[in-house]
Amino acid sequence: MDSRGYPFLINIETKSKKLNDDATLKKLFNKILDNSSFTVVGFLDKKFEGGGGGVFLLSESHLSYHTYPENGYISINLYTCGKEPSTSDFKSIKSICIQ
Repeated sequence: MDSRGYPFLINIETKSKKLNDDATLKKLFNKILDNSSFTVVGFLDKKFEGGGGGVFLLSESHLSYHTYPENGYISINLYTCGKEPSTSDFKSIKSICIQ
């Protein structure tokens, strides 16, 4: 078994209205994770003044995101243990806020 950790930080500048839509972001990230080979075991989100964030607890570790709509920015952190994300996983994640 591969026990290495794979940390990834994805920073996206965007003017997408999705940065203010917590329910849509949760739904989109959940869909991407369901379509990948990652296993979601929990979710927690928090709304902050001017933005928000969420954390998906994965069997393989976590995916978290923080939005900064006032700056047109989202930061996404994917950390996995024992499984490196595929190129299509990254493309799907990046596409969330570019659309």
